[in-house]
Amino acid sequence: MMKTMNGRKSSTFFQETRMMFMTKTNRSKKRSRSSSCSSCSCSSSEEIPTLVLPGKEFLEKILESRKRNEDMIAFYSSYINAITTEPAAMVIMVDEHGFHRGHAVFDTCAVDVESGNAQDLSAHLERFQNSRIEAKIPLPIGWTIEDVENRVRETIKVARGVVHSSKEKQGLSAIQCRFYLCAGTGGFSLSLKECTHGSTFYCVCVKRSIEKTIMRSRGLYARTTPIAIKNKPFCTIKSTNYLQNAMIQNDAEENDCDLGIWVKNDVVLEGPSANVAFVDDENQFIAPKIDDVLDGVTMRRCFDFIEKGLLLDLGISSAIRKDCSFKALIRENRAKEAMMVGSVIQCKSIEKWDGILIGNKEYVVAERLKNLLEMDARGEK
Repeated sequence: MMKTMNGRKSSTFFQETRMMFMTKTNRSKKRSRSSSCSSCSCSSSEEIPTLVLPGKEFLEKILESRKRNEDMIAFYSSYINAITTEPAAMVIMVDEHGFHRGHAVFDTCAVDVESGNAQDLSAHLERFQNSRIEAKIPLPIGWTIEDVENRVRETIKVARGVVHSSKEKQGLSAIQCRFYLCAGTGGFSLSLKECTHGSTFYCVCVKRSIEKTIMRSRGLYARTTPIAIKNKPFCTIKSTNYLQNAMIQNDAEENDCDLGIWVKNDVVLEGPSANVAFVDDENQFIAPKIDDVLDGVTMRRCFDFIEKGLLLDLGISSAIRKDCSFKALIRENRAKEAMMVGSVIQCKSIEKWDGILIGNKEYVVAERLKNLLEMDARGEK
């Protein structure tokens, strides 16, 4: 008797529990259907059916639905050998190996709007060439590196024309040119063999975007990142594989910092999109060796400025690459200044690193290098 009663009680319990669960689930579904949709302008009180559209209508729908990105100025695609100034049309194919396999390299340079000077473009093209050889990506069929340069300059010319003819020119002194070489289209495998049309080249000019945190009057707040470092050869190839870099940046922001920096066995390496440099307690300008970091073109210019004696009045007479000890420079406060150097940021001082104040907040070297780089970008000697 007891066994039967326990069985009935157990059965009733599970039935009641199941009914409660179904009731809660139904309420949840109703709430989700009636909740407002923050990502689009549609009404989400009812389910929206998925459309099946012919190609032309599909493309028209994309053009209609994509909000205009005012930062994107001009775009070139070797897929159709044409330039567009319509941001919604700046697209790549879904079977592009550079998209779904990350088999792509890129480079970027600053462009002065008035003069059209593309800062250190030859050096960026040289690095671009080295990266694509290492990544085993051929140039588009029939192209030479001179063709790459020509497409870059053509895109820059169109972009400058757009800026000069627009009302937005006021306050916009520089644009950023980014160019990419992807393995090509043709399928979803790893092999280049299916890219029968050859590699594809893209170039886009955008308003020079500097993160709001970098525009602050204070120096940057840095954090030693816990994200795994890139090993050779991936740390010296400028590829589009930036997952680790993105993770570094987001980890830093989650911890109230502006950026993260790789440190390996006490040796400072680099940030997610810029190189690191220091002024030590002997007034030497020092930067990490390029063995395990990207050979920064903008950092090379900083070395050139110092070798030309342009910082002698600040007591900086030499610049060297060496293993930069995090313990000595930051924890033991031997760094008078620390800074990030790159084509977008140019040069920006680091005020705190892992909560440790660096120097005495007089970032004279970083400020001088920033001014010299800005003049260099304008083509001024």
